[in-house]
Amino acid sequence: MNFDTKNKSLTRAELHLMNILWDKGQATVNELQASLPEPKPAYTTTLTVMQVLTRKGVVTFDRQGKTNVYRPVMLREEYLAGWMEETTNTLFKGSLSAFLSFFAKHEKISKAEMEKILKEMAQ
Repeated sequence: MNFDTKNKSLTRAELHLMNILWDKGQATVNELQASLPEPKPAYTTTLTVMQVLTRKGVVTFDRQGKTNVYRPVMLREEYLAGWMEETTNTLFKGSLSAFLSFFAKHEKISKAEMEKILKEMAQ
């Protein structure tokens, strides 16, 4: 799936709910509310965020009685791939090596972690 960052860029609140949906596969607003840490936002706030995600085309829902059951339209990996591409293009002028170097330096990746990453990349 091609990621459209202009239409599908997610806020922190949207990402928080998307992570719950990606983990659960589907959920109602009540189920999302139950999964949120304290202090929980108002039910109407969670509902509004889900409506925004629906308009953005990131989630869809099935009506079960009077309840909407939301599910993600895209996989977490698809979102991450698009986000990483957009970040690389906008903040690192398209340079993957500059992107990776930034994280290697600023996240203090150990030599063992770096070797693991390089091994996974070679597969």
